[in-house]
Amino acid sequence: MKPTIWRKIKYHLWGRAVFSNRFYDLFLRPFDRVLCEVVSTGVLKKQREKGIPLNKICQAADLNNHEWRGVLSELKMSLNEADFHRKAWEHVQIILSAKRTKLLTPGSVCLAVGAGRENLLYYLTYKVKKVWGIDLYEGEFFGGEDEADIPLSAKKYAPFPYPEEKLTLLRMDALNLEFDDSTFDFIFSSSSIEHFGSEKEILRSLKEIYRVLKPGGAAFLTTELRLNRLGSSIKHIKVLPFHELISLFKEAGFCIKDDGFDLRVEKEYLDDWIKLPDDVFRRPHVILRYFNTVLTSIHAVLEKEGGEAAKGNETASSIPDFIYRGEIYVSSLDKRVKRKGKVTLSITLKNISNFAWVSTGYSHRISLGIKLFNAKKELVERDFLTLVLPRGIAPGETLVFSAHITAPSKKGSWILEFDLKKELVVWFSQKGNKTFDLKLEVI
Repeated sequence: MKPTIWRKIKYHLWGRAVFSNRFYDLFLRPFDRVLCEVVSTGVLKKQREKGIPLNKICQAADLNNHEWRGVLSELKMSLNEADFHRKAWEHVQIILSAKRTKLLTPGSVCLAVGAGRENLLYYLTYKVKKVWGIDLYEGEFFGGEDEADIPLSAKKYAPFPYPEEKLTLLRMDALNLEFDDSTFDFIFSSSSIEHFGSEKEILRSLKEIYRVLKPGGAAFLTTELRLNRLGSSIKHIKVLPFHELISLFKEAGFCIKDDGFDLRVEKEYLDDWIKLPDDVFRRPHVILRYFNTVLTSIHAVLEKEGGEAAKGNETASSIPDFIYRGEIYVSSLDKRVKRKGKVTLSITLKNISNFAWVSTGYSHRISLGIKLFNAKKELVERDFLTLVLPRGIAPGETLVFSAHITAPSKKGSWILEFDLKKELVVWFSQKGNKTFDLKLEVI
């Protein structure tokens, strides 16, 4: 075995040991402490029935607030305690704040900093005059959150049909916003500023946000908050304690009228935190630990004194849904093939959705997925194969093409189930679309 490979194995094993909960409990916890009050989520649930503050940390108990759940539903998101995720919490908290501050009006112009392709961008096109979004769009984040084609392909990433003229996405550095002073009625950013570099660089971005915000407007910002004494920043992520974060906000010029942040930590989620990176997909996703750092999300309403920003009542709007419908027909002359043999498929697809199928990129493209079942129609492999479409398909259009796939590696009778999917979003069958089965005998 080469020394370099051995070193990699030792490093991997050492990393898993160091990041384990057992290591933390034995060597770090005795010297650590949580910087915020720890309470039972049951206590918070009762309080949330009466109301919810805007300036606060992520708490799953917020689900018990009727106003908060109303915004969740309006954003077309479904959430309960079992699948709670702080990213969804951030989005709800931002919109709730825009509503409460009367900035969510038909005359408002808003800016998203570190916009990515978040659902909020598309939702807001139904609520305000114009939505601008900026990001570096370098394609470095997991899940395609900042894919390079987003500025020119905003429609591809839309969660529902939207008025396209109201949304403009630009490749731009958050430390140098290329907009005039006092341009936007409100600005929002969801878990972005912690990626901007040092505290000096974060402050610079905050000053830029303050500069382009109209007097009387507000910035709704969520970011990472360090919860423990021994915590530190993570590679490429600046995780600050509360007092340092607030100091940056105020130094940038913002006024925080509600200084009574609710920083209480729910004991149930502190005792069962998400250990990164191993448990990144586990839910409920409320409190996280990365080696020596315990963190969660915090939301703040940062106001700019004055009276120029557009304020008033929002308009009621009905947001339509995408219709995930497509006809699938697959045939093959190869009914019996050898293990791992080549199978030639003739495929016909018809787009009967209400949106164009895009075949480029990865996230949100439309592909034809193949699920593998045994003869009893028991699922063996959900992601057996994926076929990328040779081109996009407009609504009402039919595409016929050939593809070559590799047969299963084991002998037996198999069923290949063909199902359209929007990559990293949804299988069409989950929306009621019919799949297509093709039987294959492997000898």
